[in-house]
Amino acid sequence: MKDILSPSIMCADLLNLEGEIRKLEEAKVDLIHIDIMDTTFTDTTMLPPKIIPLIMNITDIPLDVHVMISEPERIINTFLPYCNGNYVSFHVEVTKEMASIIQQVKKAGGKAGVALNSATPVYVLEELIPHIDMVLLILGDAGTGPRQILDEQLLNKIAKVREMLIKMDREDIIIEVDGGVSFEVARRTKEKGANAFVLGTSSIYQPGKSVVELCNYLREYLK
Repeated sequence: MKDILSPSIMCADLLNLEGEIRKLEEAKVDLIHIDIMDTTFTDTTMLPPKIIPLIMNITDIPLDVHVMISEPERIINTFLPYCNGNYVSFHVEVTKEMASIIQQVKKAGGKAGVALNSATPVYVLEELIPHIDMVLLILGDAGTGPRQILDEQLLNKIAKVREMLIKMDREDIIIEVDGGVSFEVARRTKEKGANAFVLGTSSIYQPGKSVVELCNYLREYLK
């Protein structure tokens, strides 16, 4: 499986967003991760949905939109115009309408993802796997709070999801990990079956260091 790098744009210099995206283009990243938060599910706000078309207007890198909003069915229509060609993930913990949301994302040309916090059991995926393109596993809880230590529970969870995908003949589905993904965390989670990595200040966004060089280093590190 190809290693998929998905830098989190919220960790970049937001006052120089276009310049930061040009660096990601130079680094040939696979996706740009965008966190959407409004405090209904997290303890903070982050980028608003209207940032999505602005980024789409200046780059061809596909987007990896992570929606952390309770009852996202309330605002699903906000995202549908920007789904085409992009991954859009919603949390299974905060909606009773996940099947409908997935259907709407797919109908709009998007690639549907399901996000799970660290304590959410993987069995909730069983009925959704035939319909999705990504499983986003949070190494902790959604938002910007403290992250859980990468312990055996989290590693075993990744392995369980990979086993489910193999059993259901859906090995094409991406398993993405998010939350304090350092080089070492990326390596250890890859060993258990993850193949996409949300990258932030623990990896490619380090003061005084080149995002391009660190992305290239990570690719070599994961070989």
